Amino acid sequence: MPETLTLAVCLCDEVTLSDFIPPMEVLGSLNFADHPAFAAMIGDVPYRFKIDYLAPAAKPVSPLTPGLPHITPTHTYAEAIEKGLQYDVIWVPAGPLPHPQLGDVTPKAEIDFIKRQAPGAKYVMSVCGGSLPLASARVLDGKRATTNKMFYRHVVAAAANDKINWVSQARWVIDGNIWTSSGVSAGTDMALAFLEHLVGRKTAVLVRGMIEVPEGGSEDDPFAVIHGLV
Repeated sequence: MPETLTLAVCLCDEVTLSDFIPPMEVLGSLNFADHPAFAAMIGDVPYRFKIDYLAPAAKPVSPLTPGLPHITPTHTYAEAIEKGLQYDVIWVPAGPLPHPQLGDVTPKAEIDFIKRQAPGAKYVMSVCGGSLPLASARVLDGKRATTNKMFYRHVVAAAANDKINWVSQARWVIDGNIWTSSGVSAGTDMALAFLEHLVGRKTAVLVRGMIEVPEGGSEDDPFAVIHGLV
């Protein structure tokens, strides 16, 4: 029997939708193993995903970009804690941009949830500015990590944590069970690398071909040059 990995996407208002929707399609593709139209193509894979979308309140989450869909959460952070849920994978997309004076303005409920979940999670992953709430939750202490390159300096300054080894040029960075990616589309690259880590290259190449994402390595980061970080 395949193992079902539970995954929590940590949302709040001003979330960047592309930080999690394409990556969830990548990871959720393993569930096609049970779909009659795709089962033979996907083959016998050892995992399935159950994905929950968490938010501070039980109301639709508004995205950063105006005019895009709102996301209705599965649970609030408080509900997940009250139910004693422990997720296998924590996925943190970017939320509100760092404030010039206040620094990280991610809701406290999200930070507290990440703090509670990280010790028991198999993997903790962030995309783009999602590395900032990980830093605020002290998950990145003693770790190598990266973030969006346009906002790299702002995120590093807002984190104000000299225990983090920030990597200025990387598409994604893996340090133990902590995975962090650069901006937005890098989250899809990281999701495909994570898929390969879980179920092997053959399935990852198949899924990459289905969604038509060119392959690149973790160090293929031209945006660090574009934004003057190297």
